[in-house]
Amino acid sequence: MAGDQAKAGDEALRRRLLFQSRHRGVKELDLVLGRFAEAHLTGFDGVELGQYDVLLAEPDPDIYDWLVGRAVLPPRLQNRVTKLLLAFANAPQTRSDFIPACAPQTTPKKTTNRPT
Repeated sequence: MAGDQAKAGDEALRRRLLFQSRHRGVKELDLVLGRFAEAHLTGFDGVELGQYDVLLAEPDPDIYDWLVGRAVLPPRLQNRVTKLLLAFANAPQTRSDFIPACAPQTTPKKTTNRPT
């Protein structure tokens, strides 16, 4: 019975964390945190869910700075979950989606002005 309550509590926490990950108010964070949560929350145990919950309580500008490498993640937040998140955020396909400066650059087609 206690195990069932713990599982139900973990599921409720997963749903809340998924929602919070997708609705940060900063589009770039919505993208990376939402995708990260979709990919990893189901595999997290209660401790890891708690660690992710603590991270999401941090201000969005701080989270963004940690993800893009503008600031160092504080020791109190360094754990398995944040290591996974940083690796996820720095994967080339993820990085180009949420950091515009990292998106592949396309060169404009040259046009020639030919007389008709």
